[in-house]
Amino acid sequence: MKRFFIVFSILIASMGCTKQTIIDTGICSPYHDCSIMDYLRKDDYLWGYTVKMIEYAGLTDLFEGKVDTLPEITFLGIPSMSVERLVYEYEVDSVSDLSRNKCRRILLQHVAKGKILKDDVNFRNMDYYINDSQQDGGTDVTMLYGNVVRFYRERSEYQGVPDAGPVTLNFWSLDEDHRIPISSADIQPLNGVVHALNYNYILE
Repeated sequence: MKRFFIVFSILIASMGCTKQTIIDTGICSPYHDCSIMDYLRKDDYLWGYTVKMIEYAGLTDLFEGKVDTLPEITFLGIPSMSVERLVYEYEVDSVSDLSRNKCRRILLQHVAKGKILKDDVNFRNMDYYINDSQQDGGTDVTMLYGNVVRFYRERSEYQGVPDAGPVTLNFWSLDEDHRIPISSADIQPLNGVVHALNYNYILE
C-alpha cells in the first residue's frame, strides 16, 4: 500500500509538471518618452560603457537632441560590452584612459543625421553580394564622421517558402568592407532612433 501511494504521488506530480503557465507580459513598445541619452542611461548593463564614452567624447548634447542642426539622429548603438572589450584590448583601466579623439571618431562613425527606420531602407538586390560594385539595392548612408554604411533589408524564407519569413535590417561598412551585426532595430526615443548592435561587435 505504501509503495502504491508513492507511485501514485509521483504520477500526480509528473502530471502537474506538464501544465504550462502563460504569463501575459503585454506588448513591447519601441517608443521611449526620453532622449537617446536618457534611454541609454536607463540600462547600465547594456549601455554603461557606451554612456561613459559619449560623455568623455563631449557628445552628450548630440545624444540629448540639443544640437540645433541635428535635432534627430540615427545611432547604430554600440553595446557596452564592445566598449569594455576595447578598454581591455588597450590595456587601460577605463574609457577616460583612451584617446578622446578616438572615442569621438568611433561614436561619429555610428551616428547619421535624421531618423532612419527599417521601413525607410531599400531591399538589397539578391543577385549580387551586398558589397558588389553592381549592387543597386540598399540605402547608402553617410555617417557624421564621413564613412559610408550601407543599410539594407532582406526577406528570409519560412519553412522552405521564399520571402515568407521576417524582414531584417542589416548594415555593411563600405569603408571597412565588413558586416556590422545588429541585434535590435527601431528603438525610438524622442530625438531619433537606436539600432542596437550585437554584443560581439568589435570596435577598431
